[in-house]
Amino acid sequence: MRSGNAQPPPELPLAFSLASERELRVQHYADALAAWRFLSHHVRRYPQDLRAHTQRVLLAQQEVLRSRLAGSLQDVFLALGDAGHLLRERLFHLVKDDLSRADELFFEQWLQTQTAVDAQQQWHEGSVLSTGQDVASLKLLSVERSQTVAAYSTVMEEVFACLEYGQVDTAQTLLEDEVIAGRSDDAMDQELVNIYQYTRSKDGLAMMIKKIQETGREIPALWLEKQQESEQW
Repeated sequence: MRSGNAQPPPELPLAFSLASERELRVQHYADALAAWRFLSHHVRRYPQDLRAHTQRVLLAQQEVLRSRLAGSLQDVFLALGDAGHLLRERLFHLVKDDLSRADELFFEQWLQTQTAVDAQQQWHEGSVLSTGQDVASLKLLSVERSQTVAAYSTVMEEVFACLEYGQVDTAQTLLEDEVIAGRSDDAMDQELVNIYQYTRSKDGLAMMIKKIQETGREIPALWLEKQQESEQW
């Protein structure tokens, strides 16, 4: 008979918990600054991730992060360029009461002009996409719709890079492809089952075991042990 005292789930690393966070308001994270910094690294690498941008702006409404609010909002405007006027306007109106009067006028003008002017490249505290220059032609970043994929020497190197920046779904897909193709090793297997555990993807684990069986290969003991553990997820 199983004990009625279920073990509490392990505390997820920030990269896992924030990457899987679907809520736009993430104020429930105890370390707000760490969460904001994680999102900052993420939007610098993936400037078109509008969910992360929105989470970052709304998070910066907290008093401890208030000085970074204008810079966080500036990054949304820079990433979208002339597009996404409704989103830019909506975010501005959500947070304008927490902006200084000067910053409020700054973004009002930006919304009205529709195109970036020289002053919009001036750095605001918290921005990771602006140049800090007064000349718009010296932009640090030019956002393109098709982004080039960085070259990695090994699959695991790419997996770790994805996990570092919160791209858990991409890391999972990379590992699953290797397992299905029969190219995985013990380290890959361990990393993939760890992802299933952290994301509580009991169904994903079961589906992958089924796919391994369909290839005619023997199921490694690690997978069977993790499947048994998943009953407690």
